[in-house]
Amino acid sequence: MNKEIKQSIAVRADCNKIFNELLAWGQSRWWPENSLMRFDNLSGPIGEKTLYRQKIKFPFAPSWHTKNESVDKSKLCIKRVFLDGLFEGYEEIKISKDKLTPEVIYSFNYRVKGVFNKLMWKVLFKKLHVRNINMILQALKDYLEKR
Repeated sequence: MNKEIKQSIAVRADCNKIFNELLAWGQSRWWPENSLMRFDNLSGPIGEKTLYRQKIKFPFAPSWHTKNESVDKSKLCIKRVFLDGLFEGYEEIKISKDKLTPEVIYSFNYRVKGVFNKLMWKVLFKKLHVRNINMILQALKDYLEKR
């Protein structure tokens, strides 16, 4: 059974500008240098079917491949699926216009594979992941609201 972690932040900026920055996720100018995650684009221009290698920036830490399954500018939503590695599932980044200020919502829908990985996720990695995503969302907000 998959679990979900949902994190969000309000960003005072035009939704199209926000979406363009979300599309560059991991490769953007605003991506925090101290982020625990590195994204390597393995397939060229960013869009649907873009293939990434994601690597945690720790020695001997795991890496895995993901692919943009859906990039929907009309729905302001990007869905990236896990192809291998310690997770099954996907991450989705979307913009909600339900409130006065647009909100960026990051959803991590996952199942951790392997006994050792489940233990490490529970003891350490989940906390680090949540903190890292909060830092990334704050960097996005800071970048867009200063422009």
